[in-house]
Parts: sequence; structure tokens; C-alpha cells
Amino acid sequence: MSGMDGQLRDLLDAAVGEPPHRVRVEAVRRRVVRRRVMEGIAGAAAVAVIAVAIPVVAGTLGHSPAAQRPVTHPARVPVAYVVNLGSGTVTPIATATNTAGKPIAIGLRPETMAITPDGKTAYVTSNSSTTSAGSGTVTPISTATNTPGKPITVGNGPQAIAITPDGKTVYVANIGSGTVTPISTATNTPGKPITVGRDPQAIAITPDGKTVYVANIVGAVTPIATATNTPGKPITVGAPADAMAITPDGETLYVANWGSGTVTPIATATNTAGKPITVGNGPRAIAITPDGETLYVANFGSGTVTPIATATNTAGKPITVGQQPLVIAFTPDGKTAYVVNHGSGTVTPIATATNTAGKPITVGQQPWPIAFTPDGKTAYVVNFGSGTVTPISTATNTPGKPITVGAEPSMIAIG
Repeated sequence: MSGMDGQLRDLLDAAVGEPPHRVRVEAVRRRVVRRRVMEGIAGAAAVAVIAVAIPVVAGTLGHSPAAQRPVTHPARVPVAYVVNLGSGTVTPIATATNTAGKPIAIGLRPETMAITPDGKTAYVTSNSSTTSAGSGTVTPISTATNTPGKPITVGNGPQAIAITPDGKTVYVANIGSGTVTPISTATNTPGKPITVGRDPQAIAITPDGKTVYVANIVGAVTPIATATNTPGKPITVGAPADAMAITPDGETLYVANWGSGTVTPIATATNTAGKPITVGNGPRAIAITPDGETLYVANFGSGTVTPIATATNTAGKPITVGQQPLVIAFTPDGKTAYVVNHGSGTVTPIATATNTAGKPITVGQQPWPIAFTPDGKTAYVVNFGSGTVTPISTATNTPGKPITVGAEPSMIAIG
């Protein structure tokens, strides 16, 4: 185990029972590890899965309109993009062959990423320092050519990034500045920073794109109206607030509260917090099934996942997974939840119909983000400690040959 690996292990081992901001901020400052989910990730479902389709085969068109020959559309092959914190690069992976392409140089310390809904541009956050006080930038990458554009200046320590459903605006949470920076994707121009609470560390956007929610370590969530980029009154939740996820109908936002071992539901129509739902120790990631019926919460300190029925906000029996579950995501059909166990170096599949955990799948060292191809046939798991990405066949839950990327990969987005 390298010195970096040892630092990461010590940090995460010591993190159980500690506030998430302590884990998150120290990780950012020491550049040992970086968060995600999601939610979502998952979410939204936190750890995010974005379509990136690249045309590779042109169809044969009829020579005459009168011929009325059927048009064969170009085949669209998903491409995965992996952010390498330690290398200052982004590695593209052709999912058809599981082949890594030429690294895209970003510089600084790239951490998080989001891709526009049309798949044309990836936006990568970077920090100029090993502390959250360092100046931050966002680099746009053209997915057609894998060429990085001019970095866009944002706040200090950009920690989370999300894009509105219409693809017009990127929102970046700056943990060191206590602000959110909006960026117009049409011009890649940053707007006026929006003041939120201390250390904003997660972002979720409603499906209609009208509201951005920002979680702060002080145990509050700040809503922002995207029409005016005006922040609303902070909503008190548990302290500290961590991962977030919004139901597909947009009616409820769920917030994981690391320190209190609870999840707070918020009615988005009124921005009113409901009664906290008790889960396990150190809830670190949350995700909602595509049908919106069940919320799954990964409890970092308990080694369990708690299912919650969204209709009643009732917690079910905890499902035992591996050590330090850090990320959770669903296959596109919603039939299986995959839980990444950072401490075990495994991924646990859970059948959502029965809430039954399957046999753990061995991947690399200190696995973190996970993403699926649009057809749901392959899951890709980023191994922070190994500098690799492990493909998993979802039909058999069999891991494939690890794909070498850069040093300390910290994020993946895939079509």
C-alpha cells in the first residue's frame, strides 16, 4: 500500500461517526479523496449517468429521394469519461471495446464532472490548491474531438457540479467560497456568484429545471430559483447535510444527514422539511429507483443499505453489504441496485424486487464512483487506489479486465 493509499485508508477508517464535512473537507484539502454520490448521484441519484453518444458508422442513404430507401442512422457508441485527480487528466474509454483513449490534459487538480444532456460537452471542475481556499475553474471538453476549451473561473474549491435538464446552465458549488456559480453553456461565461451557506458540498436540480438545491455542512439546504438565480430561505435539515436525491416526479427532495443518521424529506412545492427518517450510521449516499417508489440509503458506518418507501417515508429492514458503502446506483431498468463498498474493494448487487443482497463482486482498491451504459449491460467502477476502472457484466455480475486510466481517478460519466 502506497503512502497515498495509507492516508486514504486512515482517513476513511477514522471517518465513521464523524461529520461528513470533516471527511469531505479534509479529503479535498489533502487531495486524498473526493466525494460524489449523487446522488446522485445518485441522484440525482448523485453519482450521475449522462448520455455521451458518438457517431462512428455512417448509414447508406438513397441516391434519389424518389427511391424512398430507408435511412440507416449512425450507430451511437457510448464513451465513458474518467477524471483523474492525481494526473490532471480525463481519460475517455470506448465502451464497445473497453479501450482507454489518449488522456485529455486538464491541469490543476480535476475532481468532478458533468456532461450536457445532448452529450456534446463535458464540464470538469479543478482546484488550484490542495486546500479548499484555492481558486477554482471549470474546463469544458468537446466530446466530438476530446479537446479541452478555455478554463472558466468560478469560486474557491469547486466541490459539486450539475447541469439543468435543458442543458443551458451549469451550476458549480464552491466549498471554499460559500457560493454557487452559474455558467451559460451557450457562451461558457460565468454569471454572478450566488451566496449560499457555509461549505456547499452537494447540488440537486428538479426535473423541471426550475430549482437548484444546495446542501451545506451546517445542516441546511438552500433552494435557488433558476429563472432569476435568486437563493431562497435555507431549509433546516440534519447536521451536516450530505448527499441529496429528488424523486422522478420532482415532488420530494431527500437529504442524507451524516451526523444524525437520518434522512430528511423536503416537499419541493413548499420547501418544507418533513420528519427525519432514521437509517444507519453515517448515511453517505442515497439513490431513488427509476419508478420513484423506493429510496436506498448507503450507511457508511454501518455497512448497510436502508430501503425507504417513498409513499410513506417508512424505513425497511437494513440490507447488509460490504465495508464502508460509499456509492449506490441503479441499473436503468431499476431491477438492481449496485452498492460500492470502498473499504471492501467490492460491489454488492441488490435485487430491488426483494431487497436481497447478492454475492459481492471484487473490483479494485478503494472503489468509488459507478456508472452504467444506457442499455444497462455494463457497469463501470472507478478504483481510486488502483488507478483503474473495472467493467462488470450486469447479466452475470462478472468483473472484466481492469482498464488502466490515470492516477487517483475520482469521477466517471458515461452514456
